[in-house]
Amino acid sequence: MEFGVEDCMLAGVKMLCCDEPLGMDPERLAALYVEMGETAANAAVSRALRDLSDAMEQLRCDMSFRAPAEVLCQSSHKIRDIAEPLGLTTLAVSAANVADAVISGDTVATFATLARLEKVANRSLKVVWDIHDLSD
Repeated sequence: MEFGVEDCMLAGVKMLCCDEPLGMDPERLAALYVEMGETAANAAVSRALRDLSDAMEQLRCDMSFRAPAEVLCQSSHKIRDIAEPLGLTTLAVSAANVADAVISGDTVATFATLARLEKVANRSLKVVWDIHDLSD
């Protein structure tokens, strides 16, 4: 993980930027294609990516409406459960970290892990869509 420091618009405030490598297990995705066949796997991956996008949106809504911890954990675990079979290990871990932060009751940690999850989810979705597009 690389950290950089950028100057912020506010005097004296530094903004840390994290450029984390994306952890992915491409063998899990390949196994889906072997197991299901290309056509069925393409459909399953497309559905999983839509579900992942929807689950991220649901978690954003849950956070903005200050849903109870149980609901936030369910939303985070849903993201993890979708990410794991696709081999999106960093995304699965990031989603679990959000749930852990929610359970701890630490609001700052919750928002920090959520921000990380957002970044990882955006990059993960792009990578899998790109791989998926290559298989078409």
